[in-house]
Amino acid sequence: MKRTAAIVSLMAAALTCLTGCSGTATRAEPGATASPARQPTPAERITRLLVAPADLGTGYSVREFDPTEGKSVFARSAQEITGDAPCTPLAAMTHQLPLGSPQAFLSRVVRTQEAPGTRIYVTLATYDQGMAVTAMDTLLADAVQGCSLGFTAKANGTSELYDPFEPEDTPAVGDEALAYRGVITVEGGASRPVRTTVVRHADVIAVYTAVGGAFIARPGLLAPVIEAQDAKLG
Repeated sequence: MKRTAAIVSLMAAALTCLTGCSGTATRAEPGATASPARQPTPAERITRLLVAPADLGTGYSVREFDPTEGKSVFARSAQEITGDAPCTPLAAMTHQLPLGSPQAFLSRVVRTQEAPGTRIYVTLATYDQGMAVTAMDTLLADAVQGCSLGFTAKANGTSELYDPFEPEDTPAVGDEALAYRGVITVEGGASRPVRTTVVRHADVIAVYTAVGGAFIARPGLLAPVIEAQDAKLG
């Protein structure tokens, strides 16, 4: 992991002529002050920050993803995942659920014409001050150290076997970053390769997960998406 140094809008209103201008100035009451601009909620903030089609250019499509929808979803919250406790954060991130307990999180699904059959999930989560660092340096660090040789996770009657992870080159983005790859096998089903990169920008954590497809082994598959999202997070 590496660290680098990290992170009002001005609103103007012209309301005097909504019903016609009288030409008479209104005297401000002594001590009166302007109302402060409303700050965006955590959910509004990450909605604006999430990568969009315009950020990626031609050849990419981006759609919303909601882990609470769909009968085939492995888990709708991290609390539904059981198994070796230190390992459940890794399973949660694989299924577009956030690391730890953020203020808000949101996901997008990116597809590219250059890698048909592969889905790239981007999940952003924003945290209370200091909690993103804690999530990276405790939850994620402990999970990678203790579970890299493989583990099993269960949720809603389904079991998944996670093969040993292989570390990958960490991209030069964010304040901290970690990248790894592996294979997941659903009980009674097929195996699918997965590549994951986790990046922290101040109090925001971005998780990039590429799943399936013949092009999953290509090292540069995630790079354009990570670079585009990194530019928006600054």
